[in-house]
Amino acid sequence: MNPQMLTLLRESRGLSGAQLAKLSGIPQPTLSKMENGLAMIDEGRLQKLADALEYPTDAFSWTDPIYGFGSAAFYHRKQQALPQTTLRKIQAQVNLTRMRLNRLLSSIEIDTQYVVPSLDVEEYGTPAEVARAVRALWRVPMGPVRDMAAALELAGIIVVRSNLESPRIAAISLDNVGTYPALIIMNGALPADRERFTLAHELGHLVMHSVLVTTDEAEREADEFAAEFLMPAAEIRADLRGMTLARAAQLKVVWRVAMSALVRRARDLSMIDDTRYRSLMVSMSQKGWRKSEPVEVPHDHPTVISSLIQVHLMDHGYSFDELAQVVALNEAEFALRFEVEPPRGAGLKGSHLRAVK
Repeated sequence: MNPQMLTLLRESRGLSGAQLAKLSGIPQPTLSKMENGLAMIDEGRLQKLADALEYPTDAFSWTDPIYGFGSAAFYHRKQQALPQTTLRKIQAQVNLTRMRLNRLLSSIEIDTQYVVPSLDVEEYGTPAEVARAVRALWRVPMGPVRDMAAALELAGIIVVRSNLESPRIAAISLDNVGTYPALIIMNGALPADRERFTLAHELGHLVMHSVLVTTDEAEREADEFAAEFLMPAAEIRADLRGMTLARAAQLKVVWRVAMSALVRRARDLSMIDDTRYRSLMVSMSQKGWRKSEPVEVPHDHPTVISSLIQVHLMDHGYSFDELAQVVALNEAEFALRFEVEPPRGAGLKGSHLRAVK
C-alpha cells in the first residue's frame, strides 16, 4: 500500500482520520501510522479501508505523483472562502481525475491539430492581443466560437465536468506535466454561457501564466483574454452599439455568452458609458437576471472522455467492469463520474483517438 494514496483517497471522500477510523473499525493511532508509512497493513485491514472508502483495493497501491493546483489565483481566492476539508477534497479529486485519465490514455493517442502556446503578455502588449494570436494560431473562423470545448480538445486540452463542491469554484485548470495532458475541470453546475466564458478564462491562464503573476492581475488578464477570444472587438463592436437588455438577449443567442458579459463588453469597447453600464446591470439585478438569465444557450460537448471510454469498450475489448477496475472505481461511481453506460451497438465513428499497438 502507498501511504500517500491512503491519505488522498480518504481526503477525496471528505473524511478526517477520526471519521475513517470510526467507519473502518481501525484505531485512529494505527490509521495515522499507516498514513505516515510507519505501520504495515494486512489484507484484512486493507479491505476494511477499501469498504469504508468505497474504492477497490488496487487504488491504494497507485504510485502516481500528487500535484497541487499550481494556481496562485485559486489558492489566494478560494482558501479564504472554503474550509480546508473542502479544499483537500477538491485537490484529491483533481489528482484522482488526472491519475484515471493517465490510465485511460496509456494505450491511446489523441490526434491534435494545434498546441497550447506559452505567450508573454508583455511581448504582445495586452491579453487581448494574446487572444487574437491564439485565434490566429488555431485558425478560429471569424465570429462566435462555435464550440469552445471542441476548440480546446483540438489543442490537446481535456475538458471534464465534475462536482467541485462549491458554486464559488467555476473551474480548475492544470497545465501539462510529465505524461499528464493539460486539463480543465469544470463545475458541472455552470450554465452554458458562463461555462464557455470560464473555459476561455482558463485557457488564458494556460497560455499566459506559466510564470506566476499577482493574483488580481492574473484574473484581470484572463478575463480580458476570454472576452477577446469569445467576442473579438473588431467583429462585435458594431453589434454592441445602442446596447439594451433586449439587445443583449438577442446577441446572447448569437455569441453564446452571458447577457452580463455582453453589457460589460459594450462598456469596455466604449459602445456605452459607465452610467449606462451601471443602469443596465442594476436592471438585471432587479429582475433577478444576475443569478439566472432569461435566455438559455446549449452547452458545448466535450468528447474526448466519452471517446476514450468507448475505444476501450469497443476496440480494446474491455468489459464495463474491467474498465471500472482500471480507473479504481466501482461500477456505479464509474458510470456517474464518467457519464457513461454499459455499451450498446457498434463502436464510434469519426473519433480522433487511435489505439497504440
